[in-house]
Amino acid sequence: MAKAHKLKVEFFCFVTTSYIDWLCVYRNLQRSKSEWENYYNIKIAYLIAYETINTYYKFKGEIYKTVKKDYEEFFHTFFDMLNRELADFKDEFDYDKIMPKIRNKSVAHYDRNFLEYYSNFSLIEEYSHKDIIRSFLYFLNPLHYFTYALMNDEIDQFLYINSWLS
Repeated sequence: MAKAHKLKVEFFCFVTTSYIDWLCVYRNLQRSKSEWENYYNIKIAYLIAYETINTYYKFKGEIYKTVKKDYEEFFHTFFDMLNRELADFKDEFDYDKIMPKIRNKSVAHYDRNFLEYYSNFSLIEEYSHKDIIRSFLYFLNPLHYFTYALMNDEIDQFLYINSWLS
């Protein structure tokens, strides 16, 4: 398998896994029966969003280089749209301030200071869980369509537009 195609497949697998994880968290939030379950599942959602965004940035530059010349302009426009969705998500949920705190103090690591750990609960409570899920899907859903098309060297512009509308 050529290096560029291997990279596209890896990118597709990463996005697909993130998408499935996100849907599972959404399902679990819908089924939560206690505040603690809600808190636990939304912490996982924050972690998935945080890690997805970081990994997306790691892939982005390399992936763009694999685009065929004929499709460069379209994919450039598409990346710009994706980046705007991501910027909106980060702005709406105060990503740079809140996400690392939640990740580092209560999801990926436990803080020795339980008050510090528990204080992150109030950060999470500020936002509607449905809004966080929906907003991140505005980024993740089109990205998933994009990675599939990129892996197959196809462009279906209608599919891209539809991915933003669904």
